[in-house]
Amino acid sequence: MLTNQEIEYFCKSHDYDLRKSGNGRWIDQKCTPDVLWSISDFVLDYITNISETFTVKNIWNSDYAKQTIAETYSKPGTDEKTAENEYDKVFSQPLCMLCYAGVLEDISSDHRKHLYRVKNKEILEDIARNDSLALRFLYVYIERVLKDSDLYKFFEDFFKHQNSTYFNILKQTFINFYHEYTPIKKDYEPKRIFTKVLNPLAFKYSKRGTENGRLSNDLIKKADMMYNRDNFRDIYCDKPKGVSRKEWLKQNPQIDRRNGYFIQIMNSSKKLLRKNLAFYRNNLSELTQFIQEYSDFTNPTQIHHIFPKNDYPEIMYYIENMIALTPNQHFGFAHPNNNTQSVDLIAQKILLIAKIQSIKINLESKSEEHIYDFDKLLYVLSVGWDDDSVMEIEKNDYAEIIYLIQNHYLGD
Repeated sequence: MLTNQEIEYFCKSHDYDLRKSGNGRWIDQKCTPDVLWSISDFVLDYITNISETFTVKNIWNSDYAKQTIAETYSKPGTDEKTAENEYDKVFSQPLCMLCYAGVLEDISSDHRKHLYRVKNKEILEDIARNDSLALRFLYVYIERVLKDSDLYKFFEDFFKHQNSTYFNILKQTFINFYHEYTPIKKDYEPKRIFTKVLNPLAFKYSKRGTENGRLSNDLIKKADMMYNRDNFRDIYCDKPKGVSRKEWLKQNPQIDRRNGYFIQIMNSSKKLLRKNLAFYRNNLSELTQFIQEYSDFTNPTQIHHIFPKNDYPEIMYYIENMIALTPNQHFGFAHPNNNTQSVDLIAQKILLIAKIQSIKINLESKSEEHIYDFDKLLYVLSVGWDDDSVMEIEKNDYAEIIYLIQNHYLGD
């Protein structure tokens, strides 16, 4: 994962001044964190498996996009005529934004028919990991565009004075800027784009932003910026304390609408874990590395969910809930007798201990890329055990986690 400083350095190395470029499409309605992440992931898959150059239609019609896009965004399939106009925006607008940002480049001679290729693969790979990193890129990029265009001071004023007067001044200033420096002369488009510009910055600085065209009543949350806004954390916000997570999910079946979204993030996490093992762990399974009596030096081709994805869909895509195993370890130990429908609690305990060691080494390393997050580890455990008190563990207290694991499985 790239650091914030590396993302900022990348953006600073470009001149994004809209007064010079006149580009009113440097960001657009569909450039939300989840859409930007998803389209970037489709592009990476396409350039890896098919061609280094691509059009919007190439990505739109790719097998990978077709497999996931309908479920990811609760829309009809990509071949459906009824959704054609919507998908055109979903695929084209993020690509246009990435092109202006310098992540992609348009190499076509006819700019009515864009032909793209990747200009900075490292940045694209970072965006394509998950929607949180896509959001990070968005607010760094947006802030740099505004500073280069001498617009940022108006946003700073609004963040200092969170009231309707400063909000209306900012909004009208933004619209006037579009009228003066871009080909967009009507009001409705700048108003819609304004939301995509303001809210990522409001989220970054924990401020109020805009909702339904007005000053938001509350601070902007990540969920407020998503193309599809429902997610597990939002659903859990209203969960009564006496109700288990499993029961609450049964009462809120709407989460199933976004199964493709979570599958896509899960597959990205699997790729990242495999890459880490190949680069830093001699391609050994995580069980082999840390639990000597279960050593197996064949390749770790299996990615196992410590807490099963069917029982715990809300953590199916967390890399902290995935462990790389050899086939024998997976089907002979994690799932005894090849029964993938059963979970052996003794095995789960041992796998968790191995995973904790793997996470600790990664996060404490000064040389390897950090792919885990300690707070997400706590969240995985709190969901897997249905115990919110786990979230109270102090940062990086791995000894306490091991102690809790030993106690949780006591008697198994």
